[in-house]
Amino acid sequence: MTPVRYLSAVLAAGAVAFLALAPVRHQAFLEADPSNPIARIRLDSRSLLGLRRPAWGAGVDGAAAWGDSRDGFFLRATAPAQAVIHAWPGFRQSLSIPRAAGGSAALLDEGDREAFRDWFVALLEQQVEAPSPAWEPAQRDCAGLLRFAFREALAAHTAGWRARVAFTDGAPGQDPSPAFAAAWRQGFPTPEGPRPFAKGAFLRQLSCVPLGRDLAQAKPGDLLFFARGGAHAQPDHAMAFVRPDVDGAPMLLYHTGPEGSGASRQPGEVRRARLDDLMHHPDPDFRPLPENPAFLGLFRWRVLADAASEPLPPRS
Repeated sequence: MTPVRYLSAVLAAGAVAFLALAPVRHQAFLEADPSNPIARIRLDSRSLLGLRRPAWGAGVDGAAAWGDSRDGFFLRATAPAQAVIHAWPGFRQSLSIPRAAGGSAALLDEGDREAFRDWFVALLEQQVEAPSPAWEPAQRDCAGLLRFAFREALAAHTAGWRARVAFTDGAPGQDPSPAFAAAWRQGFPTPEGPRPFAKGAFLRQLSCVPLGRDLAQAKPGDLLFFARGGAHAQPDHAMAFVRPDVDGAPMLLYHTGPEGSGASRQPGEVRRARLDDLMHHPDPDFRPLPENPAFLGLFRWRVLADAASEPLPPRS
């Protein structure tokens, strides 16, 4: 076989293999729960051989969405929408997105908003002295601390509740009204629907809105998120702003997470830190500075934020 014919045969074989393996057949599916403000569009893409492959050039038109063809596209179902998903080569499919019952999660009554913030911060600060017996030991890490305080801030703070949580301080303020954040009382939004457990990344991506990196905007109850990458990527680490120190300096509170392994494994603890001290943390990954790539920014719970705010797209 001449070199020209050999090259032609190789190119022809490559073209056949490309067509057989490339994602060319697509179908989009909507995964939505009426009680979950987050809907997911899942794209099933296959080659001519029937092999699943991530779609090429996929995206969503007509609705503000984030994500990718591998994990799906996510959007907040705060109002009915018509979304069109597209992918190479020439695929387009229209999907009707219904409004979730609890889609507008932001609180309209500023009094309720502040009541939630006050209780959330008070519950965080109580954990410094001793963890509440209502906070499950298996959930005692930085994300678990946020979930616990969020959930209990929404509870009816009755005498029975005080006994269960071992909350002995005076009430920091009024209770949020029963109508506040009704959908969030069922759990935190996740791609699978509302769940009582949501890992730190889902709390950041789906339960919070990003405020950027200007820490002057921070209020008690706002959050800082960090994510350390590298060869051994670490999960999100979170800290929460609480009441300022006696001199007015911003203070944060966080759980260290379990430390060590095996017989020497320790459960970790809740700690307070001044923002000024955090800027000089021994581990530079935990310094909330704009030039720190591990610092993901300042975030606010969606129930405290403007309903028009959009979530931060998941890290790829």
